[in-house]
Amino acid sequence: MNLSKINIFETDYPENYRWDNYKNSKLINIIFQGGTFGNFLKFFLDKFSKLTPDIQSTPFNDIGTSHKINEKSYSGLIQRYHPSFINDNEGETGLPICLILPNNEKDFLFLKTSQIFRVADKKNLPDHLWQNTISKNKNSEELKHNINKILSLYKNNTTDERIPKFIVRDFYKLEFLENLETTHDYQWFKTLKDHPFFKKQRVFHLPLSSFFNFKDFILTLKNLDNFFSLQLDFTRIYEMEDIFITGLELDSCRKQTNLTFEIIANLKKETNIKIPPLDVSFEAFLYAYIEKTYSFMIAPLTNYFFQDTDEIRSFVKSYPEHYKAMNPNLPKFNGIDNPFYLWNLKNKG
Repeated sequence: MNLSKINIFETDYPENYRWDNYKNSKLINIIFQGGTFGNFLKFFLDKFSKLTPDIQSTPFNDIGTSHKINEKSYSGLIQRYHPSFINDNEGETGLPICLILPNNEKDFLFLKTSQIFRVADKKNLPDHLWQNTISKNKNSEELKHNINKILSLYKNNTTDERIPKFIVRDFYKLEFLENLETTHDYQWFKTLKDHPFFKKQRVFHLPLSSFFNFKDFILTLKNLDNFFSLQLDFTRIYEMEDIFITGLELDSCRKQTNLTFEIIANLKKETNIKIPPLDVSFEAFLYAYIEKTYSFMIAPLTNYFFQDTDEIRSFVKSYPEHYKAMNPNLPKFNGIDNPFYLWNLKNKG
């Protein structure tokens, strides 16, 4: 992938647009991409630091994003920004920065849904790609990009009023089959992390995975607290947990991400659990797991999805031998470049 084509900066705001009332913070500046909990982290640190006044209200709206509190309720000592912070502070050095970054498959799975559902509270979902008509989806900037990619790739579906669910699932599955390091999302965050600006600052890398359970979150916050001397009041741990769990329970993206990896864990342990309804992107991740784990098979192209982990195991065990073949969607097979994949790649381009 050509990293020079990746633009990490906001384009919807003028160059001199500021995100704060007071330029930067001497305490901590949170740099994040939409959908990665930058607003929640700002609220949490501002509420529980002994250096700032307490905040009495909670930040959550009905989908669990922390956009509810007016900026005037904050102390101004803890700031949050998007990557445009780099351009705003050209030439500055030694700034205290917390950079929220995804690091693994679980983080990037979450991003697939969160960046079209949570960002700006638009409430779009990958499921809307098959539930809504094509024309309705093209009215949404968050969905239109994927709609156009699907229509280009699956050429036989351009005249349908709706795109079938199994096509949308397959579309997401194809990216999940790619090596993570070659995907656009991975390269975008790598470009952000490696930007020369951060080499001149005091930077703490906060893993996105910290937000998936309270234990990891608190361990990360303790490290963050030590790094920046935020004086977080951990004697209020039960209050901290209550706020964290409230946000988690409202956040279907995080809950489905956790559930997807629980399903995979039970597949590995060969135990059975029910699979409740999942958004199509999470179904696609499980499809990709099946194809990467079990050689020579392709997950079924049907609108129906597996009801429990036993049904997945039954599918794998009963897959007919005479249908088994090298998967044309896997970049490598047994560590060797897959000629069928390379042929497909050439013909797509």
